[in-house]
Amino acid sequence: MFISLETMSVLNEIRLIYKAAVDAVRPGFLVNQAIKYSDNVVHIQGELELAVDRNCHVIGFGKAVLGMALQIDKIIGQHVVKGVISIPHGVAAQYCLPDQFLNRYTIYEGAVNNIPDEGSLKATTEVENMVANLKNNDLLFVLVSGGGSALLASPAEGLSLDEKQKTIQLLSKSGANIQELNSVRKKLSRIKGGKLAQLSYPATTIALILSDVIGDPLDVIASGPTVKNKDPANIGLDIIQKYQLGNQLPARVVEYLSSPTTSNLDDATFSYVHNFLIGSNLSALQAAEAYANQTGFATAILSDRINGEAKEIGLQFARLARLFAQMMTSSNDQHEQMEELSVAAENLHIDPRYCCTLERLVRRCRNARKNLCLIGGGETTVSVRGGGLGGRNQEMVLSYLVETAVEACLDELDVVFLSAGTDGIDGPTSAAGAFACPGQFAQAQAQGLNPLTYLDNNDSYHFFHLLQQGKYHLITGPSGTNVMDIHILCFYWK
Repeated sequence: MFISLETMSVLNEIRLIYKAAVDAVRPGFLVNQAIKYSDNVVHIQGELELAVDRNCHVIGFGKAVLGMALQIDKIIGQHVVKGVISIPHGVAAQYCLPDQFLNRYTIYEGAVNNIPDEGSLKATTEVENMVANLKNNDLLFVLVSGGGSALLASPAEGLSLDEKQKTIQLLSKSGANIQELNSVRKKLSRIKGGKLAQLSYPATTIALILSDVIGDPLDVIASGPTVKNKDPANIGLDIIQKYQLGNQLPARVVEYLSSPTTSNLDDATFSYVHNFLIGSNLSALQAAEAYANQTGFATAILSDRINGEAKEIGLQFARLARLFAQMMTSSNDQHEQMEELSVAAENLHIDPRYCCTLERLVRRCRNARKNLCLIGGGETTVSVRGGGLGGRNQEMVLSYLVETAVEACLDELDVVFLSAGTDGIDGPTSAAGAFACPGQFAQAQAQGLNPLTYLDNNDSYHFFHLLQQGKYHLITGPSGTNVMDIHILCFYWK
């Protein structure tokens, strides 16, 4: 049993929608939109003007910051004194770096599997040394993107890197969300939670931020190194109690997290800091929507705040797919269908006020026999219970497949689902995500693969790797950017 040419064409079409989303949040493109330069003056997002005269310093940490730094250097390179960039292993090899750039910038690679390591520590030590010596006539550009927390590692006094690594790994495996992870990171760090801003004072600090957090809270992205920390004093203790980790964490970590101390940074420190959000998940979703519209779909953005357990969200997308397929092929039971849509909206964090708009869109697609593309984004978590290999996007799609396995193929519609990370990396795997489409369950059975067994073992990567020789995997390689995940649900008339 093989994939048909028609199915391959559909998958390729959805790949292009995903690509349009990722291209819109490429770091160089976003920096070029945010920064303009003329006559020794830098203009930032039309809000801030700063004179430059060989007084610019650049630091960056995250999956996208090398691309950001390259664009900064194209714009104001002649005014950059020095730069220090901390990026994930393997990112530098994707770029052709000019000699003049390498003369100004020191590049460190670290944080394998998004866990702080010696590479992160070395980069952060150099950042601290450089920033601590800045004067009030200096400008510090801070480039921040997803993955920045693991690449900016400076454990609090008395803590070791190993202790911090173990803490983050335990929280991640327990299903802690990014807000919780970063609140803990701030408590255990000498540089996160606004402490970088304290270190850079009195230099003028300009942070260009690419968000990988739902709602774009600047104090959470990369653990908010340039943003005043407003976390409650007891948040660390609350988090370890929530996940019942007190007996598993190192004693010194528990002591730090139990400490009621809060940030003592004063407002004067932050009067020298300017934080600019230059890109987000919504930016990517809007680009995907525009591309899908151009290719003939009726489209809608469901939400950029989809979160929760990946397995549960996959199930909810399967139920949404079933409901919309019914609405597109039948006009019966409209009241009942609207009630089901309201429930689905709540479960997928869709604004309930949007349900009537979605219902009208689906009806128009039914009457005009127009293909429909629904687009969502956000970030889910995985509570690891098995010993397999996977990532939140692959797990979500496998859960979707299990939920739709027993359904008969529709005579009039095909439904295809993709979930993928904009960074091109889903968990500790080589895949960005995966597709689900009609006929997959039968293909799995023919190969002796049980989707539910793989799902229970958190082994989504190996399932999709084996199924049809990996043809349902989305493998792009690292994208050089990161604004969380994209979910694309398409309905095709046959």
